[in-house]
Amino acid sequence: MKAQAECFGCNIRQALEAIEKTGKDQQFAWQVLKSICKNYAQADSKWTPAFMTTVAHRIAQDMIGIEDIFYEEKRYYNQMALELYPQLKEYVEKSQNRLETALRIAIAGNIIDLGVYKEIKVDEILYQIEHTPWGIYDWIDFQSDLKASKNLLYIGDNAGEVVFDRVFLEEINQGRKIYFIVKEKPISNDALREDAVEAGIDKIATILTTGQGEIGIDIERAPQDVQEIWHKADCIFSKGQGNYETLSDRPEGIYFLLKAKCKAVSRELGVEKGALILKKNRS
Repeated sequence: MKAQAECFGCNIRQALEAIEKTGKDQQFAWQVLKSICKNYAQADSKWTPAFMTTVAHRIAQDMIGIEDIFYEEKRYYNQMALELYPQLKEYVEKSQNRLETALRIAIAGNIIDLGVYKEIKVDEILYQIEHTPWGIYDWIDFQSDLKASKNLLYIGDNAGEVVFDRVFLEEINQGRKIYFIVKEKPISNDALREDAVEAGIDKIATILTTGQGEIGIDIERAPQDVQEIWHKADCIFSKGQGNYETLSDRPEGIYFLLKAKCKAVSRELGVEKGALILKKNRS
């Protein structure tokens, strides 16, 4: 996916919120945003939204001097999600369609995105699970491909959200080999290995990293073991907007699981803003 005009303002906002989180004053914020705008003045139409976001966060991190600006927020949302975990499992147990319910839980967890929302409350997440409509629902293909799969690759997104991913992965485990990818270095509130382990992902999947501290994933620059698993996986799941933005132009039949949280992504997908997405890549 190529960056859109809205991405400029969105990412400058994200950087400002990160600056304010660290207690820096307005004069400092002015200097950081000037640096970001200087880089954006050279923006290429081939950039992805994820790359634009990475540029803004990287500059903010470097100038502030804090690598993991959202560390405390990640701890908070991991714990909040873990407290919800028994209730999420109960949803699955009582459901007439366990697989779809587990899938909705995973996608609804994509609301835990501090690049889009400043704060996420429990009741908002539970509402997403029960009421948010599907925008794209490639259910028949999903069931067929999953049934034929033994090796699954799941590209994670945000901290907190990884607990919701765990519920889905536990439902589809059934003797399959599952690989779960997180970021190597901090960027926004994206999940690191620490977050995946805290969420319990290590109990059901082998945790790997992108080798990068960037929004989304660049497979060509990923570690060799990730590239090998990418090519041998029977089914690939890509979670969240950032991963969609960096992988949507690839030829593989990737399943994108996300909530369409912004105007640019909603327009790209042809859905209403806020819709849940289960989309098989057909490029």
